Amino acid sequence: MTFRSALGPKPGTRRSSLGHARGLGSTGRGTEHWYWERLTAVALTPLTIWFIVSLLSGVAADYESMRAWIGTPLNMALLGLLAFFYFWHAWIAIGVVIEDYVHHEATNIGGLIVLKMACFLFGAIAIVSIVLVGLGG
Repeated sequence: MTFRSALGPKPGTRRSSLGHARGLGSTGRGTEHWYWERLTAVALTPLTIWFIVSLLSGVAADYESMRAWIGTPLNMALLGLLAFFYFWHAWIAIGVVIEDYVHHEATNIGGLIVLKMACFLFGAIAIVSIVLVGLGG
């Protein structure tokens, strides 16, 4: 938005204030993004604390002990949830940044597509890796 558009239509134009305001308003998706971003942050908080405390307790001393730790069903499920919520949260948060600050439409859409594909790909790789290591692969 330019400085002039923030002030309204140029003097002498035939556009009304309502005509000028159309197309500059909300898309109606801000509340939805805000809600899901907060929900994933709330889910990530205890999962991240659990993960950090687990690593600091020495479970990652060597590969075999780490693999045995990941192999327990509870730890495998919690690691899978951590990866899922992490990439979902990243997709929402970075998507909002792209939508807000990338003003060229083609770059905006391309960035959102690449972001969605990257988050899905890396999330799937993380979850498959957790399952493979946990099952002894």
